Amino acid sequence: MTHDDRTGRGRSGGTGVVADRLSGAASARRGLSTRRGLWPGRRGAAAELAGADLAGRVFSGRGLRGADLRGAYLSGADLRGTDLRGALLRGADLRDADLSSAVLTEADLSGTMLVGTYLTGADLRGADLRGAYLRDVDLRGAFLGRADLRDADASAAILRGAVLQGADATDAILDTADLRAADLRGLRLAGARLHRVDLRGADARGTELGEATLCAARLDRLRWSAATTWPRNEWAYRVRSTSRETAPGVFEVEGSRHG
Repeated sequence: MTHDDRTGRGRSGGTGVVADRLSGAASARRGLSTRRGLWPGRRGAAAELAGADLAGRVFSGRGLRGADLRGAYLSGADLRGTDLRGALLRGADLRDADLSSAVLTEADLSGTMLVGTYLTGADLRGADLRGAYLRDVDLRGAFLGRADLRDADASAAILRGAVLQGADATDAILDTADLRAADLRGLRLAGARLHRVDLRGADARGTELGEATLCAARLDRLRWSAATTWPRNEWAYRVRSTSRETAPGVFEVEGSRHG
């Protein structure tokens, strides 16, 4: 089943943009795929995976905890349920790979190419995703508590029901992202861009939006608190005027869209 079939929408177009940037590096990596014994589970094998061409390979359910996969070419790889705790994936190409339910706690994914990747139900708590390309990524139900998403590009990402409690998305791009019913408590969004983002039913209690760029957002049923900060004074007034208090210091937006 294609990504479009599963999400019911087309791609954001990011894959074609980044392909040219990676073509030279990917060609160099492919030369490594001819080495024998390039497979996890053998002693020392994990250390050999840095820069390797592992496109389309099946790692589902295997243990790659702490593996060095920096700069590896893993486009289309099957990594469902794989244990990648503390793994080094900096600069790796994981476009269209399947990491559903994978464990990536404390993993280094900074600068990683994750365009069109499946990360549904994945555990990314405490992961380093600084500067990562997360366009059109499926992160439904994923755990991103305390994750570092600074400067990440998560345009058109599906984060429905995801947990981002205490994460840092400073200066991140979240244009047209689907954050319905997401847990955004304590999420830092200073300098982030959220154009046409869908926040319906999300929990934004204590979320820092004070310096974010927020426009044409869908906010109905969004929960927020007195500790939530809003960009510009008119935002605070606009949201409060369309909200009702559901508990002391806790509010819920009743309007459908805010400019």
